Amino acid sequence: MEAVSISYPPIIPIEELSDWTRTLQRIAAEPLAFCPDFPTIARRFEAWWAHECLDRPIFIGTANTDPSRPITRRLELLRDPDAWFEAKYADLQQLHRVGDALPHIRADFGPVLLGGMLGGRLEFGADTGWTHAFIKDDWSNAPDWTIHEDNPWWNLLRHLLQRVAEDARGRYLVCTPDLGGSGDVLLNLRGATQLCMDVIEQPERVRAAVDAIYPAWRQAFTEMYRIVLGRGAGLIHWLGLWSNRPYMIPACDFNFMIGPREFERLFLPDIARQAATVGRAVFHLDGPGAATHIDALLSVSEIQAIQFTPGAGTPSALAWVDMFRKIQQRGRSVLIICPPEEVLPLCEALRPEGLALIIDGDLTPEELDELFERFCRRYGVSST
Repeated sequence: MEAVSISYPPIIPIEELSDWTRTLQRIAAEPLAFCPDFPTIARRFEAWWAHECLDRPIFIGTANTDPSRPITRRLELLRDPDAWFEAKYADLQQLHRVGDALPHIRADFGPVLLGGMLGGRLEFGADTGWTHAFIKDDWSNAPDWTIHEDNPWWNLLRHLLQRVAEDARGRYLVCTPDLGGSGDVLLNLRGATQLCMDVIEQPERVRAAVDAIYPAWRQAFTEMYRIVLGRGAGLIHWLGLWSNRPYMIPACDFNFMIGPREFERLFLPDIARQAATVGRAVFHLDGPGAATHIDALLSVSEIQAIQFTPGAGTPSALAWVDMFRKIQQRGRSVLIICPPEEVLPLCEALRPEGLALIIDGDLTPEELDELFERFCRRYGVSST
């Protein structure tokens, strides 16, 4: 089946896209202090976006050089920006990066920050965050789906991005938080059981909320690019992928709770709309339940790549080789989060064109280096 464009509501164009592309291309042409090989890595990512292979697939691996000091997401420090930045900068220096792993500091707020910026109450631990659901069954207390200028998370996001971007220029990259897709915003603000019932009993209310969230998502997305690129720093999103053009990571983790018909009617059009607004997108497919929607996602021509996380309790990516082959056969790139022992078997099973791997395992720097050397030998290229 060929990819076809689906019908989605009208987009709100982003006028700065061309200017942002020129800025990103200029940044990609220069080495970074923390990554002298950045121009080559940027070219390798551009080949991946084009479903091609520059010299080898993408390999993203990191290891903590000092296990006595764990590296966490530092979410508990968000309300103290000075302490937060100090810890995040120390993490940057402490992390051993291998292959195409890019040096960055991420303004991380846990999952689905957009829910907090639209009125949800957020809580954080050191390495996790959650949003308290509050929308009643009749939706009478639903928010107005507007990011208000006095929202503390909105202001903190801008402050942290400014702080990091000013320090990052020419040295490392700025990584954005997970804004979250409209379905996951609703999941967090309404609750899982309640939203599942709404999808069946009052789908028009859900559809209206999805449409209302789109302008807020666009506002937050464009503000992140304006802040970071306006200060001369490069920008990546939470999967750590470089792009010479603006891109986004659409997601709908809620989709594993609903059937294909409901997903395609209520949430897929907005996913396509977000992707079309930006022009380049890699969809975050979260686990086996979400994988049931792969054919619908591959029907969206605006999605150039699929990222797959095997999910808790199902760590093997090898079990999904047939799906990865389907993704490649449909002319899309694939990004796989996989354990170290599955790296080389995946390389044997899949074409190098449009293939990227994120290594998910607790390896020492030496073990990670050795794995990368074997990976490079597989493709007849140097690891240095």
